[in-house]
Amino acid sequence: MASLILSPAEQDYITQGVERGLRADGRGGLDRREVTLRTNMISQANGSARCRTGYLGVGTDVLVGIKAEVNSWTAGEPEDRGAVVCSVECSPSAAQEFEGYGAEELNVELTQLLDRILGGPQSGLDLGKLCIIPKQAYWVLHVDALVLDVKGSIVDTLVWAARAALLATRLPRVVVESIADEDGNMQSEFDVVDDAEDQVALEGAENLPLAVTFSQIGKRYVVDASEQEEAVTQARVTVAVSPQMDICAIQKSATARGFAPSLLTEILHSARAIAREEHARFKRVFEAASSDGAAGEPSTGSTFLGTF
Repeated sequence: MASLILSPAEQDYITQGVERGLRADGRGGLDRREVTLRTNMISQANGSARCRTGYLGVGTDVLVGIKAEVNSWTAGEPEDRGAVVCSVECSPSAAQEFEGYGAEELNVELTQLLDRILGGPQSGLDLGKLCIIPKQAYWVLHVDALVLDVKGSIVDTLVWAARAALLATRLPRVVVESIADEDGNMQSEFDVVDDAEDQVALEGAENLPLAVTFSQIGKRYVVDASEQEEAVTQARVTVAVSPQMDICAIQKSATARGFAPSLLTEILHSARAIAREEHARFKRVFEAASSDGAAGEPSTGSTFLGTF
């Protein structure tokens, strides 16, 4: 993911530091950087959020919008639940290697990972509540993410933004009625209420997981790797953990090496402990973003200047 080129001396400095429990920016091996969050950034979306890990200009910046639409059921699809469709795109301005088709492989990897976390029952979302009429109509949630800047830890920031956007999502209320046809048979019909004051939150959104990405450097590992640390990363794995501390998904990134079994076992144990802190941290940051007057107003601004 990183295009940064380091000299052998810089690589040795970072690697030996991680093996001794020291990182170049002063963090511990399992410490994350500052996270900044704003919700309702896109007025045309049903829900949206923008998350930055790190500081302005030297952090990873992701914008996520949720758009809900009603789909007609077709044979072969689940009869009694809705769907979540994910799409991730890295802006060409986020990194030099993303220009042209440079980000195409990463876009696919991130889309598959986000879909694996959010697209099934393991996500915690009650997909059954997205069904309007069985075998007739259902809600589809389009989760569209745009990576605006990359300075390490892209996956964790992406999942933070997606979780916040889904928690902020509101769906129009749907009225379902049974009407008799000419033959006396009862047919179900629905009507979407077009009233901004009559909307409902997604059921189960509070159960959505967060992701913790571990990067192996030398003989040890770190979380929330910086851009410099990603340049010397030998292997990387992302673990998604729910608020109930259940592991929902595991995905290894496209790196040449894998993890030793003993190290992977340690990582999975650490993932739950870190996720417990991350969920508590997310709750505090999300509540602050939701209660902030400026953050609660839709905005199409392209920067985080001002209150952000």
